[in-house]
Amino acid sequence: MTYWTELVDAAVLGTRRATVPPPAPMLAELARTGDEPDGLRLLHLAALASRARRAGYVAAEASDRPAPTPAPVDDRPAVSVAARRRLAELMAAGRPELVTEWVRMAGRAGRRPPEALLPALLTSAAGNQQLREALAPVLGPLATWLATAAGNPGWSWVTAVQQTSQPDLSGWTTADHRTRRELLERVRQTDPAAGRELVESTWPGDGAKDRKAFISLLVIGLSGADEPFLSHALADRSIEVRRAATELLARLPGSAVAVRAASRAAAAVRVDGTTLVVTPPTKITAEMAADGLESGARGGAGHRGWMLTQIVAVPPVSWWAGHTGLAPDRLLALAERTSWADALRNGWTTAAMRDRDTPWILALLDLSRTHVGPYSTQLMNELAPADLAGWLAGRPGDSLFEAFELVPGPWPDELSGAVREYVVRQLRTDPDAFGRYGHITQLRRLLRIAGARLEPPALPPLDQAEVHPRLLDAWAELMNTLSVRAAMRRELEQEPTL
Repeated sequence: MTYWTELVDAAVLGTRRATVPPPAPMLAELARTGDEPDGLRLLHLAALASRARRAGYVAAEASDRPAPTPAPVDDRPAVSVAARRRLAELMAAGRPELVTEWVRMAGRAGRRPPEALLPALLTSAAGNQQLREALAPVLGPLATWLATAAGNPGWSWVTAVQQTSQPDLSGWTTADHRTRRELLERVRQTDPAAGRELVESTWPGDGAKDRKAFISLLVIGLSGADEPFLSHALADRSIEVRRAATELLARLPGSAVAVRAASRAAAAVRVDGTTLVVTPPTKITAEMAADGLESGARGGAGHRGWMLTQIVAVPPVSWWAGHTGLAPDRLLALAERTSWADALRNGWTTAAMRDRDTPWILALLDLSRTHVGPYSTQLMNELAPADLAGWLAGRPGDSLFEAFELVPGPWPDELSGAVREYVVRQLRTDPDAFGRYGHITQLRRLLRIAGARLEPPALPPLDQAEVHPRLLDAWAELMNTLSVRAAMRRELEQEPTL
C-alpha cells in the first residue's frame, strides 16, 4: 500500500475512525508539526503528498509506441505577421465577436488560421456557436488532425461538422439530452427513416422532455412515412407531446389531422366580402382534445378565445392565403376590426414563428409598430439576418429599431448607414435626457455594439466635441474598435513574410 493510498483511506473513513498516517520519510522534513486537529493535519499531508506525486511523475515508456502520422500539408497561404499578432491580441483581450469577424475575413481571403493559435481557437469555438460556424469552413487538415489525435472531448465538434458518413448510433440509449438531440438531427438530415426508428426504439422509456424534443425534430425530412408514428403520439400522456405531433401531422397534406385542422380553421374564420367572419367553437370536442387542443382560458383570453388561438395556429400559416385569398398584411388588417383580434393575432404569430414564414413575420412586425406585442423580439429572432436587417433599415424612427443588436455583424451598408444616423440623433438629444435613469447605460451599449458591427468600419458623422462628457470613454472605445476592424482588413490583405 502506498502512502497516498493510506491518506485516501483515512479520508474516506474519517479521522474519528482512522488514524492519520505519519508522513512518509522523504516528506517528513516538509510536513507541518504542531498540535493540529487530525482533520487539518490530514489535509496538509494530502496537499504535500499530492505535490510530491506530481513533481515526481515519470511518464510511461513510449519507445515502443509509433509516432502519430503527421498532419497533411495545408496548401493555403498563411496570414501576415501583423494579422497573426492581431488575432492573438483579440483572443487575449476576450473579444469573441471580433475574433469571429477575423476568422470570416481570413476565410474569404483564402488564408489558413495560424497554426500556433489553432488549439485555442478550437477550444473557444466549442462554447461559441457563431465562432464555430465561422471557423468550420476554414478548419483545414491540421484542425482535423488535432481533434483526432489529441482526444480532447472539447474538440469533438470538429469531427462532427466534417463527418459525412452515417454517425455512430451506439450511444443513443446512454447519451445526455443534448447529445441525443444533435445525433437525431444529423441522422434525420441523411436518413429520415433511420432517425424515426431511433426515436421509436426508446420511446416507451423516454421522459416527456425527450419525447417532445424528438417529435419536434422529425420536422427534418418530414414525410408521409412518419404519419403512423406521429398518429400514435397523439395518444401520449403529455399534452406537449400531443401538440408537437399535431403540428407535424398538420403539415402533411392529406393526413387525417391536416384535413381536420383545415376544416376547423375554415369553419372558425372566413372572409365575406370585406369582412372577416369569426366563429370560434363553444366547446372542445373529443376529436379536438385527441388532436392536442386544450380547453379553458389562458394568457388573458377567455375560453373561446384560447380555442380560437389554437385552431388558427395549427395549419401551416401559408394555408391562410389559399383559404382567404388575402396576403398576410390584408388579413391582419381585417382581423383588427373584429372582437377576436388578439386571439387571431396570437394564433398567427405562433404559426409564423413555427414555420419561419418571412412574409407573415414581416406583416406581424409591421402591425406591432402600432400594436407592440410581447412577441416582437421572438418574431425578429425567426427572421433570416438579411431580412431583419432590411426591415430595420427602412424604419430608423421605429420603436423597434434598437433591435438592430439582433443582427450579427458586420451589418449591410443600408443598416450601417441607418445606425450611424441613429447614433448621431441619440448623442445630439436634449441634454436633460442624459439624466434619465438608464439612458447613459443604453447609449454605452449602443456604441459598443455599433463599433463591432458597422460596415464599413467608419465613424458616425459627429464631432467629438458634441459627445456628452459622460460618454467620452464609450466614444473613445467606439473609435478604437472601428480602427482595429479597419486594420484587420488591411493586415489580412498583406502577403505573409518569412
